[in-house]
Amino acid sequence: MDIKQAFKLFLPNIKLNRSLRILVMANTILVFVFGLFVPFYAIFIENMGGSVATAGFTWGLFMIVAGILTLLFSRWELRMKEQELLLAIGYIIRGAAFLSYAFMASMSQLVVTQVLWAVGMALGAPAFDSLYASHTDKDDSIQQWGSWEGIAAISSGSAALIGGVLIQEFGFSAVFLSMAIICFLLGAYIWLLPRDVL
Repeated sequence: MDIKQAFKLFLPNIKLNRSLRILVMANTILVFVFGLFVPFYAIFIENMGGSVATAGFTWGLFMIVAGILTLLFSRWELRMKEQELLLAIGYIIRGAAFLSYAFMASMSQLVVTQVLWAVGMALGAPAFDSLYASHTDKDDSIQQWGSWEGIAAISSGSAALIGGVLIQEFGFSAVFLSMAIICFLLGAYIWLLPRDVL
């Protein structure tokens, strides 16, 4: 079963062209990967010996740095002709951050990892939005954007349900390694696509 058949089977009334199906598929996997871990971030920090305040500080650092870098990178990204490469690089950098989580040894490493994750987010998120917007149809744009948002929410929720069980059964390191591998594969997939697809 290819991507188009899967969309018709699970979402029969949604009109997405090939480019949008690829973007939705790739980023749905990414959102699922995030969802395996994000709801359990504070528990991970406590297991490292940190406090709830530490979790708040390091998560806040990640979000603030991601926001600042997104504002800065967006100007530069507008001039990029092949924004799909930025999307791929964003996936790969996030994979590197998850690999760092798998071998987390100190709070200073955590801070560096949060900044690395923020760089990946700042490169990848605007590139995804720009690419997605460039392939939407004016008449169907609300449905096409709504499809992405709805699928992303379902993916995130499903991952939270599964992530808790996986972390409990296999531990954080095994889950982080899986997350890193998936992000690296997503980056390679997008990088290797013919340039006219996205």
